[in-house]
Amino acid sequence: MQCDAILLTGNCVVNESMLTGESVPVHKTPLPNDRNQYRIKEDSAHTLFCGTTILQTKYCGNRETLAVVIRTGYLTTKGELVRSILYPPPADFKFEQDSYKFIIILGVIATLGLIYTVVTKSSRQLPFWDIAIKSLDLVTIAIPPALPAAMTIGKLYAQERLKKKRIYCINSRVINVSGSVNCVCFDKTGTLTEDELDLWGVQPMKEGNLDIPVRDIKSLSVDTPLFKGMLTCHTLSVLDGKICGDPLDLKMFNSTGWHYEETHEDYYKDKDFVPEGVVHSGPTHNSYSNDRIEIYLQFPFVSALQRASIICKDAIENSNFEVYCKGSPETIVALSKPHSVPDDIFHKLKLFTTKGYRVIAMGTKTLHLEEKQIAKLTRDQIESDLIFLGLIILENRLKIETSGVIKTLNNAGLKIIMITGDNIQTAVSVGKECGIVRSDSLIIDVIATYSSKEGPSIKYYPFHTDVYESTKSITDQFSPKVNDTEIMDEKYQFVLNGRSWSNIVEYFPEIVPNIVKNGAVFSRMSARQKQQVIENLKNLGYYVAMCGDGANDCAALTAAHLGISLSEAEASIAAPFTAKEPNISCVPKIIREGRAALLTSFGVFKFMVCGSLTEFFSTTILYGIDCNLSSMQFLFMDIFLQLNLVSFFGNTEACEKLYHKPPLTSLLSFIPIISMVLFMVQTVGFQIFSFYFIRYFDWYRPFDYIPHVSSVSGCQENYSIFVIAMFQYITMAIIFSKGKPYRLSIYTNKIFTFLLFTVTVLCIYMSVYPPYWIINLLEMQVPPEMEARWEFLTIALANFGVALFVEEFLIDKMLDKIIFPSLERYRLMTKNENSDLIRNWFYHNKTVIRNINERTDGIMLNKKQSRISEDNDKVIITTC
Repeated sequence: MQCDAILLTGNCVVNESMLTGESVPVHKTPLPNDRNQYRIKEDSAHTLFCGTTILQTKYCGNRETLAVVIRTGYLTTKGELVRSILYPPPADFKFEQDSYKFIIILGVIATLGLIYTVVTKSSRQLPFWDIAIKSLDLVTIAIPPALPAAMTIGKLYAQERLKKKRIYCINSRVINVSGSVNCVCFDKTGTLTEDELDLWGVQPMKEGNLDIPVRDIKSLSVDTPLFKGMLTCHTLSVLDGKICGDPLDLKMFNSTGWHYEETHEDYYKDKDFVPEGVVHSGPTHNSYSNDRIEIYLQFPFVSALQRASIICKDAIENSNFEVYCKGSPETIVALSKPHSVPDDIFHKLKLFTTKGYRVIAMGTKTLHLEEKQIAKLTRDQIESDLIFLGLIILENRLKIETSGVIKTLNNAGLKIIMITGDNIQTAVSVGKECGIVRSDSLIIDVIATYSSKEGPSIKYYPFHTDVYESTKSITDQFSPKVNDTEIMDEKYQFVLNGRSWSNIVEYFPEIVPNIVKNGAVFSRMSARQKQQVIENLKNLGYYVAMCGDGANDCAALTAAHLGISLSEAEASIAAPFTAKEPNISCVPKIIREGRAALLTSFGVFKFMVCGSLTEFFSTTILYGIDCNLSSMQFLFMDIFLQLNLVSFFGNTEACEKLYHKPPLTSLLSFIPIISMVLFMVQTVGFQIFSFYFIRYFDWYRPFDYIPHVSSVSGCQENYSIFVIAMFQYITMAIIFSKGKPYRLSIYTNKIFTFLLFTVTVLCIYMSVYPPYWIINLLEMQVPPEMEARWEFLTIALANFGVALFVEEFLIDKMLDKIIFPSLERYRLMTKNENSDLIRNWFYHNKTVIRNINERTDGIMLNKKQSRISEDNDKVIITTC
């Protein structure tokens, strides 16, 4: 498709992997006739997007497949993808914000240097233009123009390494953000668990109750309504002679042993109401069997509705049209006539979901209408007043890599959340199996409801895999002897479904932060609700990553700081990262590379800033005697030292192990600031020492500057400052190139190590044994005595030793032992305060149940009557 278009007639099978990451072909249906307004999100099932590939079209009767163009060029979804690559949105990242603030600080330093130069040179009555040029030179020296380009180096290396691992990134600015991630959210189906579903069996209705489970689907009678629903309720299509479509639909249909084929034009050429497809038990379409059902209208699965439906008709018997609707059990039960739903439906449902099975329900109804009347029905009219048919049980196994990756992320101290559209029992079971739900935690099921009589209320239940226990109140689970403090000291995690989440967001927004902070599993969540959870996590200060396989995750992938789409396509518009490996093993890889890139960005920033300040102070010191570095000396330090080394600074690979603490994210935090300040103190100190040290030699001659006559670099102090400054560049390249725990050691970066060795040898050669042509090129006044040259080399070596000791031992070891334990103690104190707040939240928050004395379920009143609020008609929720 070269444009965005709305499908008006006919049907299409489309590959949308580039946009959504969904690897399964998507079935597109015409826009319903009853729609007065087109909505891009709600009507995506009727929209053909630019950049997608149309695999197949199906006409309707004698009408062609038609679509109307609504957007072209950069306004299309593909255009958005191109624009996001060309002009990526600014990442909301503290490191980048601080880097801009630091430029202002450098500007202030440059201004102070400018004022100092103007004052000192004016006092010596130098020419105006000489003062102006020298002063403005300091501004260009202090603020490095190559800094923005240098800052991209670490991200580009990380992006290239990720590409080799089949992980693609369309926005390199997000790579640094991935290094700060401390919360990871996962979809379940297709992400944590296999895409391929195994049909465990079905549980059809019999005489008003659910019958015993049937494992062999083919043993069911064709007249069984549930079997008919499995035959027809799908959006499958035939491509190149092979049936394709949603994995759930495929598994369900293949279990019946029937055949599906597209509609044939010759057979239906005289009909106006043409079926979408035909299912039959016969082997070919030329010799139809006695069992043959035609599928007329299809309503694909919509995550917001949590259901799909079709209208079909028996082709042999002249029967009425029938509706079959499948979806989440809660949805189908709500759409079914109450008398057709067994009383113990949710009890039976939990028996399967607590074991990790995925369960969908099926409903039906008969339409006593003509073809023309059928075509005018709305979806809501069709999917109502159903007869409940039973349950379809599928196994959804964990992917091999899932448990290991979750363990790695848990060991690294990351918060892990599952946000899924599946049943809460199934989700919690999978969460326990893979490690998202901790075995040592009390799992609390949060149920928020609203009724016209009682208003909004919240109840907290202990979540048990035993169905019979899960109906008890939370306070029934504890002995009266257990006091509140002991209960609150126990680790706990919240689990809840989409309906409860909506009620909490609408009626109890003040407790949303507590729910999100302690939530582990959010089930039955729509695309919008997933996005809300992500946004609330971000509001709490988390750097959030979201990993999903596309279909129902696009909004959440876009909302997260770091979106990771599992797709076979190289890029997805839904997320900055796209992993071609269909498992979550990419998540720790991206975080490791992000942390390495973030550490590289810190090192590069410090290297560029300190390098510029080194030149700045070298120039300022020489300005004191109206001397300066020569143009070739500036060029050598800028190109051969600074630019050459920084180009391979980020080539050091990330550590294989994910460290339990993320790196710093702020340049203006204590450690980076003290590191640069102490380094510059040493730098200036050794330069000043070298500046005066050369004056103690007998052969020293003071410099007397004569405007327009004397060479600006024709002083012996120039040599002393230039030699020390050269080695200071090498020193900062070594000490700022950090290794473990986020990157490998510096020697593993072979090119960088070779360059360091080469420039070190070159600088020694230029300092001690410079040939005549280098002396003339750099305009140096080399000391006549060889011993003096070696002494300056010794000063440079002492500078390196002091800088290495300060950075590695004083800052990384001593301060780390003094400051971070204090921060850890503060964090624990805050955690205890938060526990008190949470305890008070349970006791004093007005998230309550009205008329509690009339209720026999839910949260029970705490026996301590002092806990009851008397200033309104609400009661206080007890602790859990």
